Amino acid sequence: MHPSFISTLISPHHGGALTLDVHQMDGENVLTGVLTDSAGVRYPIRDGIPCLLPSNLLDEQRSEMVARDAQVKDYDRMAILHLFGKVEIPLTLRALKADKADCLLEAGCGTGRMTRHMSRVCKTLVSIDFSFESLRVNRHKAARMGLKNVHFVQADLCNLPFPDDAFSSVVSCQVLEHVPNHHSRKAAVRELARVSKTGSRLVLSAYQHSIFTKTFGQKQGAHEGGIPYFRFSKSELRDLLSAGFAVDRISGKLVYLHLATCRNVVSGRATAPSGS
Repeated sequence: MHPSFISTLISPHHGGALTLDVHQMDGENVLTGVLTDSAGVRYPIRDGIPCLLPSNLLDEQRSEMVARDAQVKDYDRMAILHLFGKVEIPLTLRALKADKADCLLEAGCGTGRMTRHMSRVCKTLVSIDFSFESLRVNRHKAARMGLKNVHFVQADLCNLPFPDDAFSSVVSCQVLEHVPNHHSRKAAVRELARVSKTGSRLVLSAYQHSIFTKTFGQKQGAHEGGIPYFRFSKSELRDLLSAGFAVDRISGKLVYLHLATCRNVVSGRATAPSGS
């Protein structure tokens, strides 16, 4: 984490500024240290990654974090994801229409399946996840590829540690369906709206409840390790995203995913995190 990045971060509990105590540097970047908010709550920086999770995570979220950390080595071995990405990534980038001057939030980056592609279309990329091991893998990949414009943060989608209007574009791929209940999913959408500028674009993909899943699958359940999922009908996803955005289009081209393109039309939001 570069020391200047602290200006982009706020407390996930109180919404206020953070102070930085550096323990170890790696060149120009902070490798280990502590961020502290105005109430004295301390957040560690580990392996160059600020860990800004709130204390009020749901039990389902904590269980998913454990599962994601345990399965981190499996993600890059999934051939189906690499194959699907050849269609998914170009469609997502085309819908995003990012500008080279953009500060882009990648909300749920995992081990970096899309991170390097996102980094090439914007000035600054902030990639978040709540699986620390996924972030660690992603950060080391970015370092090997020489990506200089990517910042990694451990964060909860429902309590984002960023100020209002911090981002000019937001992308979130296959994340919202894993937020464990409707209330928390609405909180996540409100947070994405809060941290993005009025007029900014959100491109979001989420599991689709299609004829195939209605016949052969379940609308909701849990993947291996206890990772929850919810499959959206088109109207359900539109209603949910409308809590913070104007929905321009929801496409079914990705077959088992909806791909939604939205605009932020709301301004004057409160700076405090919305809670989960």
